Amino acid sequence: MAHVSHSLDSEVIVIGAGVIGAACAFRLAQAGRKVMLLDADQVGMGASFGNAGHIATEQLFPLASAEVIRSSWRYLLKADSPLRLRVGYLLPILPWLARFVWASRTPAFARGVAALLALQQSARDDLAQLLGDAQLAALLHLDGHLEVWESAAGRHSALTQARRLRPYGIESLPVTADVLRQRVPALSAQVQGGVHYMDSGHVDDPHAVCTGLAQGVQRLGGLVHQGRVERLQVDASQRITLTLQDGSTLRAQRVLVCAGAWSKPLAASLGYRVPLDTERGYHLTLPYADAGTAARSALTRPIASSERKVIMTPMAMGLRITGTVEFGGLHLPPDPRRYELLRQHLQALLPGTDTAAASTWMGFRPSLPDHLPVLGVAPRHGNVFFAFGHQHLGLTLAGVTARILGEVMLGRRSPVDLAPYSIGRFA
Repeated sequence: MAHVSHSLDSEVIVIGAGVIGAACAFRLAQAGRKVMLLDADQVGMGASFGNAGHIATEQLFPLASAEVIRSSWRYLLKADSPLRLRVGYLLPILPWLARFVWASRTPAFARGVAALLALQQSARDDLAQLLGDAQLAALLHLDGHLEVWESAAGRHSALTQARRLRPYGIESLPVTADVLRQRVPALSAQVQGGVHYMDSGHVDDPHAVCTGLAQGVQRLGGLVHQGRVERLQVDASQRITLTLQDGSTLRAQRVLVCAGAWSKPLAASLGYRVPLDTERGYHLTLPYADAGTAARSALTRPIASSERKVIMTPMAMGLRITGTVEFGGLHLPPDPRRYELLRQHLQALLPGTDTAAASTWMGFRPSLPDHLPVLGVAPRHGNVFFAFGHQHLGLTLAGVTARILGEVMLGRRSPVDLAPYSIGRFA
């Protein structure tokens, strides 16, 4: 017979121990709430484990844009495309793609930029404050990143993007090929120049960020528990029951859903339909001991490629390269050609790099068609809250998301207007 818990297991249960859930749980525990951080896996083993570690404060433009619509359809099904749709997933994702096209209209795109800007304005400082409070400041480096190009088309694209970002306060400086090679001698001779974004950054280990925040929750008296939640129910007394996969239940006064790519069925169990899908991300991580001299001494900050749509980040455990977008859902196996593509990009950008010992990873970025997260209180359930769908910006927006949800769940006014991020926008 399944165990049934009649008492309150925790004042607040946060479902999802990725960087968003762990950050929110830490802020709530810091505010004196009795918190349980709950995940189907070990802490930080979802999308947060394998990300680029890039604090992407320069990313203000949603993927849903007329520019992407114009440029992407012709190569969406190509195996080596930076934006790829798996043929086996074409039918399931058609409704999502229709909403994506709708969100790319000029007025919708402008609203998306404004909504991302509202979060990004304080994201860098919020993340630094969060990691400082959690005794993790040593993991964070706020010394910018480089975007480089190898062709006239790449140069045009990178400089156009930098120019478009400047009115929003995103500062950058052009860097010549000679200066790039002084800074990064191992960089390919094919690289013709770049742009230095000054206000971005990176972390040494995204997984260590998650585990460190979870340890902070425990230091503050909170619990970390493993179990997969199947559904949520709210009774007449406003107690929330979480039914787990093994048939057991947990009860809480408040629940925050931060389950990333697995948030959709939890929202649906309360009657909220949300067009959440996934962008599958791939990475290679190359241990410095096996990478050869070039890669070992190559990078002190992330380097992104304008043409290749990849980013290389120096991390504590080695050099990581990630990038590209693949739509393929939660169930199709990884495509080994995506790993080979990353190997080719890495060897082209850092000639002589030996990728034989690289570890591979594929994970699921939670993505909504308008490329904005769902944030705030559930419209019909005043004690259920959402923070999911951050796509490529989970790490970047973890601090500001935790600050917002901390305020809202404590009954205070949100520091940001949450209307653009409401789950009700999909009704």
